[in-house]
Amino acid sequence: MIVLLLLLLLGAVIWLSAGLLRRFGFSNLTYSLAFSEDEVTEGDTVYLTETICSAKLLPLPWVKAELTTSAALEFASKQSSVADETRFVSSFFTLRPYKKIERRWKVICKRRGEFTVSHAVLILSDLFGSGELSQPFPEAKAAIRVLPAVREISLPDTLPEQMNGDLIRQRSLMPDRLAFCGIRPYADGDPLRDICWSATARMGSPMIRQFHETISPGVTVLFNVQTRETDREQTSDRRLCEAGIRLCAAVLHDAAVRRIPVRFCANTAIGDNPVETLPDTGADGSLRMLRLLAALPVTISGRFPALMRQVCQHDSASAFIVITALPDAELLEIAAAEPRITVLSLRRLPNGSVYRNVLFVPPETERSIS
Repeated sequence: MIVLLLLLLLGAVIWLSAGLLRRFGFSNLTYSLAFSEDEVTEGDTVYLTETICSAKLLPLPWVKAELTTSAALEFASKQSSVADETRFVSSFFTLRPYKKIERRWKVICKRRGEFTVSHAVLILSDLFGSGELSQPFPEAKAAIRVLPAVREISLPDTLPEQMNGDLIRQRSLMPDRLAFCGIRPYADGDPLRDICWSATARMGSPMIRQFHETISPGVTVLFNVQTRETDREQTSDRRLCEAGIRLCAAVLHDAAVRRIPVRFCANTAIGDNPVETLPDTGADGSLRMLRLLAALPVTISGRFPALMRQVCQHDSASAFIVITALPDAELLEIAAAEPRITVLSLRRLPNGSVYRNVLFVPPETERSIS
């Protein structure tokens, strides 16, 4: 009889515990995520903080949080699993009444990109494990931007010779007063400060100094997302593509250090917008370019040789740096016909071919700038 009463009492306790959990389990329960940094560089370590708070009298003996993120974010703990490009992270809590817990995860950013930790699902169970309740927390998410690492390339000169000095052009609103090119007769509207008094005395009529109109040279970096001839909608060799993006970052950094106007184009698109920027310069411009590279998808939106021809035809004042893992015959033909093009290839040329303006850059020769 006593055993029966004990069993009935235990059953009542289990039933009551399960009922309270169903009724009040998720009430006054909050959960949030936050990264210690919003923007880092490839290879950096950050911390992800989970915060869970129970503002009620009911204890929660078993709480499990399940998160979804990219496999490029490496969690130091073993409480995660990877499937393809997705990482699943699980954590467990025991919440006493009116208790707040913060847990910090050490996260290594292995690859550039824009990542979120999201799709948070909380699972509750009572002390006896008699049942489980789950509820998604869509508002719990954390985002981080990982910039590509700037590499130092083992090359004697990354940029071509056309990038040294100024270029002369036909027309400009402001002539370069250091580029003197001769004397001509004075005309109405010419500035008096440009009158050459010695030539005026010699010729007997007003003569004025004439200057070339110059522009600073620029560079256009063109990146080929395609890594194999069989690639159609998406690159098939992600490792080579990422090496190419790091090489783009190195060239863009080089141009920023030299204060050279630089623009970037690639045969891919972000949303419905093709990846093609206006010329930019300096440290701020370099940061904007790195952020663009961080968001660069590995999908292919068009043929790269067609992009090369289009950009070269519409830009007469730039040198061109082509970065590709696919130095096919059509690309090499365009490069051979245009002296302003320098090709940095991540693969050796077929049949041991040698071109004056084509350089082989093995991915393993890259090293981080200290």
